[in-house]
Amino acid sequence: MRLLRTALIPAALLVAAPLPAQDWKGLGRLEGKVTDAAGKPIEGASVKLDLPSRGGGTTVTTDKKGKWAILGLAAGQWNIDVAAEGFAPFQISFNLASEGQRSKPIEVTLQRPAGPPPEVTRAFEAAEAAFKAARYPEARAEYEKLLALRPDLAKEINARIALAYSEEKDYGKALDHLQRVLDADPGNATIRGLAVEASLRAGQTERATELVKGIDPATIKDPAVYYNIAVAFLNAQKPEEAAGYLTHAVTVDPAFIDGYYQRALAYLQAGKLEESKADFRKVLELQPEGPQAETARKALSDLEKSAKK
Repeated sequence: MRLLRTALIPAALLVAAPLPAQDWKGLGRLEGKVTDAAGKPIEGASVKLDLPSRGGGTTVTTDKKGKWAILGLAAGQWNIDVAAEGFAPFQISFNLASEGQRSKPIEVTLQRPAGPPPEVTRAFEAAEAAFKAARYPEARAEYEKLLALRPDLAKEINARIALAYSEEKDYGKALDHLQRVLDADPGNATIRGLAVEASLRAGQTERATELVKGIDPATIKDPAVYYNIAVAFLNAQKPEEAAGYLTHAVTVDPAFIDGYYQRALAYLQAGKLEESKADFRKVLELQPEGPQAETARKALSDLEKSAKK
């Protein structure tokens, strides 16, 4: 019979290697509570305990009442790091003089960081980057994420979503989001002007007219509000209405060259030649040189020639 030869295994290898000692463990107990600045408990906050002198520690999380507790700690100077999403981290040291010491709960109040939370900043930056790169569906998706994080900024975010839809020429959906802003802020003349433009581009002339009625002239300090409405009416082939709003624009700012220039074009389109010539002359009076001046000068010359025929 053949004998099977086996290698001898050193006895040292048959003995399991000792596990590193968890020197931070003992019979001591620590507990505490984590709240926000208003005293509201913070659930799910991370409480990391470390005993540098013993080279170790553990981590626990707070319950619904913001409380945490752990038994089985060695005596010593414990470092405690508290963190929760949306709050600035907090660090504290606590001396557990003996394992039999009965300590008061460690009360920690977390503060919101001075700036917006990181997740809000990331969502805003992603949305703005996508918008600038003309990736409008992506921008809208990021703005929706931001809206979920910051419902208190609904007016500003809905306005940005509306602009994205407008760039996609989906004026109906743009109008829906602009209306949400107006529902919260009816006196916002700038948004109302954008809503008028979106209505006209969507072919909703009656709605545009109703929206315009909600503008209080006494609140308008920027002629661009009326100017943008007028341009929308011009694009909709409604020169008479456009001229009316351009009149409002130059009333707000009598030196508003663009207002006179566009009103001259509106009057020309409406067949009001004398009014058109008067506005072209006003353009030249305010700005004798430049592209608009050249166009105005040529238009006046052509109108004078036509009048002589």
